Amino acid sequence: MFSKPLALWKSIGPKEMPRYFFNVREANGEIGRDTEGQELPDLEAARSEAISANREILGEWLLHGGKLDPRQIEITDKNGTILATIKTGDVLFRDGEFRSYSDDVTKSAPTGLARSTGKKDLAE
Repeated sequence: MFSKPLALWKSIGPKEMPRYFFNVREANGEIGRDTEGQELPDLEAARSEAISANREILGEWLLHGGKLDPRQIEITDKNGTILATIKTGDVLFRDGEFRSYSDDVTKSAPTGLARSTGKKDLAE
């Protein structure tokens, strides 16, 4: 009695999202493989995730004195096919200028300058 609606649901029901893997290729060619991957709606979402991960890695390197090598994140599918590559330089620069991002939390950081209220920032 319910077999037709169930069969119909299976054919038009929710589709599985593709799983993307984010492998980190070091400057010397060594690869840190992502063995778990992440389900995301599309390649653009995977690119955004890779850019965020690359920014986070860069922040850690800068915070802890690491070397800013030309590492990159390779986005692959479940078969290991490289779909996109996010290079460190692409995350840092655009058209030869330092990039900025809309979610840059440092825009609200104290500058050390006195505000128009005459009060000084906490950074001083």
